[in-house]
Amino acid sequence: MKTLYALLGLFCVSHSYGIDDQPQKVSEKVDITFLAETTAKGQKIKALALKYEDNILSGSDLSQLYKVTPYLDGKPLKDRVILKAYVNDQPDVSFKSKQGKFVIIEMDVRDKGSDLYEIKVENDTPMLFREKDIQGNIISSEKKQAIRVPVFYGERLSYNIEQTGFLKLTNGKTLDKEQWAETILRDNLKTDTDSFVEGAVTIGDPKNKLNYRLHIPSSLNKQKYPLTIFLHGSGQVGKDNIAHLLSSKGAIATLQYEDGFVLAPQYDSVFDSFDNYPTGSKGGVHWQTDNRHNLLFKMIDNTLKSYPMIDPNRIYITGLSRGAEGGLYLLLKRPDFFAGALLMGGREAYTIEWIDGNATKENLSPIKNIPIWFFHSKEDKVSPVKGSRINYQILTKELNAPYVKYTEFSTEKEGDNGIINNNPHNTWDAVFNSPEVLNWLLQQKRAN
Repeated sequence: MKTLYALLGLFCVSHSYGIDDQPQKVSEKVDITFLAETTAKGQKIKALALKYEDNILSGSDLSQLYKVTPYLDGKPLKDRVILKAYVNDQPDVSFKSKQGKFVIIEMDVRDKGSDLYEIKVENDTPMLFREKDIQGNIISSEKKQAIRVPVFYGERLSYNIEQTGFLKLTNGKTLDKEQWAETILRDNLKTDTDSFVEGAVTIGDPKNKLNYRLHIPSSLNKQKYPLTIFLHGSGQVGKDNIAHLLSSKGAIATLQYEDGFVLAPQYDSVFDSFDNYPTGSKGGVHWQTDNRHNLLFKMIDNTLKSYPMIDPNRIYITGLSRGAEGGLYLLLKRPDFFAGALLMGGREAYTIEWIDGNATKENLSPIKNIPIWFFHSKEDKVSPVKGSRINYQILTKELNAPYVKYTEFSTEKEGDNGIINNNPHNTWDAVFNSPEVLNWLLQQKRAN
């Protein structure tokens, strides 16, 4: 009998919130996690995860219950646009609500207050480069090679989250209106690039170094995994080993459709001090130099040795702008190594600095059987469209390359063809958001 009374007592206590319901303050601290997504315009705060003390009763549409205001340097920014709010069983976004303690508040990444980083422009002073004049003579000319450096806001950025109405928990308790202020720090931030670990390779002199990031599949098993090498453009030059992960979706593009290994290297200067024309070397800029190609291949080969579960028949290259140029160099140096490539907004093959006109049927012949998809906007003023056209024409018209594709965009304004940035050069905005293109790449296998 005593046992029966005890059980009845517990039953009454557990359901006492349902009798004469009175809203109450939150009894336990609500943990707040910021969820960030890498977009075509950088890494943005796309959602918040609020962890309550118990499961939440109503969970599929709570968007009217919250107000979110970001503050930068103590000054309020415009309220975030809430797209939807729902319950989940973990601090992450979901296609549908699930039983759990977490309220997920999804917000519009186009909001001005969505940024995680301030972008500082460096290296904006003109530099001298070699190019051809109209008569074909090699001359020196001044050009800017500005670098966009991301600086984490950290304690400068905080969020005020307000629960504007009542919230019923599954245990019967009604939570009263509440608000919280939370600063964005590394330990309460979850991003889609957290899985990329740092690494570096050197050749000879310890200063002759290439930094990189490596994504390893979350649950390795006996299967074989693809490897994607992503090469950044001129705007992400640096020593931070992070700018190239944040400026576009390049590093995570293939991961949207299949988990695999990804290598994302970053070089630290426009000119290569270990392979420089004034010192008697062939030289070049960005990914053009033989020295940087050797560093890239060492990075790739070391990774293959360390992870034998990588499928040697599924090694891919994706490159944007100067990275497309670098990707083409790698294909030409190891034509039997790669399974396929996506090359966006690049230049004519074998360009050195700005000296073009070097691609021929003979020197492009080694890659005629590699699946390559070129992309370019005809209005591109950063890297003229003629480079991709020449590569494509030689490969398809003169070499009858059976697996080479070319897509040319007409771009008048921001948003055309899915190019999110207001720059026709950024064809990768469309490519890295294209299931058509990325699945095509992942279907390619090296010919034996």
